[in-house]
Amino acid sequence: MKSAAIVAAPIDYTHAPTGSTLGRVIEERDKAQLYINHIVNSASYRLNGLKIVMDCANGANSEIAPAILRTLGAHVIPIFHEPNGININNGCGSTHLENLQKKVVEVGADVGVANDGDADRCLVVDENGVAMDGDQIMLICALDLNGKASIKDNVLVTTVMSNVGLSKAMKEHGGKCVKTAVGDRYVLEEMLRHGYKLGGEQSGHIIFADYAKTGRWHAYLRKTPRLLGSS
Repeated sequence: MKSAAIVAAPIDYTHAPTGSTLGRVIEERDKAQLYINHIVNSASYRLNGLKIVMDCANGANSEIAPAILRTLGAHVIPIFHEPNGININNGCGSTHLENLQKKVVEVGADVGVANDGDADRCLVVDENGVAMDGDQIMLICALDLNGKASIKDNVLVTTVMSNVGLSKAMKEHGGKCVKTAVGDRYVLEEMLRHGYKLGGEQSGHIIFADYAKTGRWHAYLRKTPRLLGSS
């Protein structure tokens, strides 16, 4: 059956589950803390002494992100961390860095971090309010991992949207970029196919395969103290 016919075909709801037959809601209040503990335990460094502005985009990470950073020792100034169900990504988060840039400079923070609403995207603002996109973040991480087992064959997997400068910089430091179609699913497929460990998109989806198979906003923070010259 052609796709148009499938869409137009009538649906038989006779045996469709309804009401209580759909299942039940199971609430486990400790899941957030389990996740926080997992992230904290995977961190390679403490963030003691760092002042971080965290833009939570009024989304999924509004409580968890500040808690993770504080547990790691950072002084955290959260913004856009009061979701009401309709303000997610509304003038904030990784697609609207203006307020984060202003706040970082205003409070003299060392770094600003911005999620999108579902917290699988991460962009960063330096101490001068200058934005760093996914390409720049991936390069920093790749160079830090260069020659180590955690970045197989010194390969960084990116998409065709990444700047050519990223490929040139990797080559200059003995590495290379492997490019895929746009979408972190294609990045992950390439990583799984060849066992590569680091990949992502310019938009801020970054995958560290040793830790997860999806973009992780906090993975960059594992490198933050070294990048900022802290111990």
